[in-house]
Amino acid sequence: MAVDLKIKSNNKQVARKFKKFQSVLPRIIDKGLKQAGFQLLDIIRTKTQKGQDFRDRRFAPYSSSYLKKLNKEGKSTNVDLFYSGRMLGSLTPNSSVKKTGKHKVSLGFSNSQMRQRALFNQVLNDPKREFFGFNNRTEKIISKQFNRFVEKELRKFRIWV
Repeated sequence: MAVDLKIKSNNKQVARKFKKFQSVLPRIIDKGLKQAGFQLLDIIRTKTQKGQDFRDRRFAPYSSSYLKKLNKEGKSTNVDLFYSGRMLGSLTPNSSVKKTGKHKVSLGFSNSQMRQRALFNQVLNDPKREFFGFNNRTEKIISKQFNRFVEKELRKFRIWV
């Protein structure tokens, strides 16, 4: 008694899909990282406008002499690090979010003068008003959004057989 067994395989199709997957995945990751950078930039700006540091705590109040100066000039006395708008204005998505390596993006100030002002607020001033950073909660939000983006992009390419 003899048995004939014929197996049809789609191994060529599967190999093509994996090759496509290899070429597409790094671009998707880079695009997702750039979006994550934009999202972090937006979170930093929003929290700063609300007068919160990156740990969601209120900024330390301004000194009485600085409050007098703000009142004299007719500016807002809210502690939101907004005097002329130039510091946070130099945090633009196109110039502030840069790809700095394989699967890596960095956020920074586009203007050196505003970088110095941010350094003063973040590190040198007493009390410090640490606005440029992120906490675990923010990291989880951005990570979740990144994962959703990658999954959505992979579904578009119909990589899975």
